Amino acid sequence: MVGGLLFATLPILAADPIAESSAPSPELNAATFCEGRYALCIKAPCRPVVSRAKDGTYSISESDCVCDVLTGWSMGPGDCASRKPVKLDGRTYLISTYSNFYNTTDLTLTCASEDTVWAWCFGQPCVIDEKDPTKAMCTCPVKTGKAMTLGGGCRQSACKSIWSAGTPADDAFANDYFYKYMKEHNLKPPPNPPAKDCPKSPSK
Repeated sequence: MVGGLLFATLPILAADPIAESSAPSPELNAATFCEGRYALCIKAPCRPVVSRAKDGTYSISESDCVCDVLTGWSMGPGDCASRKPVKLDGRTYLISTYSNFYNTTDLTLTCASEDTVWAWCFGQPCVIDEKDPTKAMCTCPVKTGKAMTLGGGCRQSACKSIWSAGTPADDAFANDYFYKYMKEHNLKPPPNPPAKDCPKSPSK
């Protein structure tokens, strides 16, 4: 990783406090900017991983998401050394972090239902596809509630599938902060601006 360890504690301004219900996740409150190889899941489609308890009940607590492998600046948990890709037994492992790489090519889909099932991939473990090194499979915990994602092509029907996403607070915070931090520290290439929302009357 070049450029040293640029640690950024994401500030919540005292003049404009964020209500608890709309505050970003703790993982986003203390994130480190690093330059290197990372998995980006902000528009990744996911498949449920089913588990079965001893009493015979089924549940879905995790999902496998197909993410993109990129090189550049990203924001994530832990220090830069701990986020370096690791090669083990012929496979390459890394974690999913955040950047706004796709903000100019994809729009933000809002899934407003509290019943929306989505995957939280920030900081989760991934393994690079042996046949396609531009892709990684990341195992992400499943959550339920309102969510925002760059996946789904602005189709509200896509909210019925599982996508890598974030809460509205996380999405807004990460989008804005990543852009501001990259600009203020003159990191290259220049960051994309925050992603635009899908049209209010999206296609089905």
